[in-house]
Amino acid sequence: MKRLLVVLVLAAAAVSALPASASTFLAMDQGELVAASQAVVVGEVISVRAFWNDDATAILSEAQVRVDEVVAGEAPRIVTVRTFGGTVGRLRIEAHGFPTFHTGERLVLYLDGVEGAAEVVGYQLGEYRLVNRKGVEIAVPAVDAGATFIHRDGSAAARPQALPLADLKHQIRRAAEGRPVADLRDVR
Repeated sequence: MKRLLVVLVLAAAAVSALPASASTFLAMDQGELVAASQAVVVGEVISVRAFWNDDATAILSEAQVRVDEVVAGEAPRIVTVRTFGGTVGRLRIEAHGFPTFHTGERLVLYLDGVEGAAEVVGYQLGEYRLVNRKGVEIAVPAVDAGATFIHRDGSAAARPQALPLADLKHQIRRAAEGRPVADLRDVR
C-alpha cells in the first residue's frame, strides 16, 4: 500500500510538471496548409475585440487585419479573423493551440472563409509572427512552446522553424502553383 502511495505521488508530481500550454498538432506541410486556405496574407492587426458567443458558453476574439499583401488566393483589404479565447471583463479564457492576436503585430495568416469571419487554417500552424532581425523580416511560427507535432501515422514530426519572410512566401507560391516545395537551397 505504501508503495502504491509513493507511485501515485510521483505520478501526480510528473503530471503537474508538464507545461499547461502543451498542444498536439497534426503536422501540415506548406502544400496542405495552402490547399486548405482560401487565401494566405501578410498583414497588420489593426484592432482586436473579445466577446461572449451567442450561448454565453465561450469567449471569442475577432481581429481586424489590414492585408498588405496577398501571397496566395484572394482576400479583401480588411479581413476579420475569429478564434477562441480572449478576455471579457475580468474573465480570461486561454484556448491553447488557437491563434492569438495583438494590435499592431504583423502576421502571415493562412485563412479560410475570408468573406465574413475567417478562421486560421491549422490553428497555430497557420500563423507566423513577423519580426525584424538585423534588417531582415523573419516569419516566426506562432506555436506554443510546449506544442508537439505528429504525422497522420502517429509518428513524431518536426516543429515548424523560423525563416526569412521572402523564403516563406516563395514556399507558399510554389505550393499554390501545385509545385513541390523543395528545400530552398535547391531552388536558388
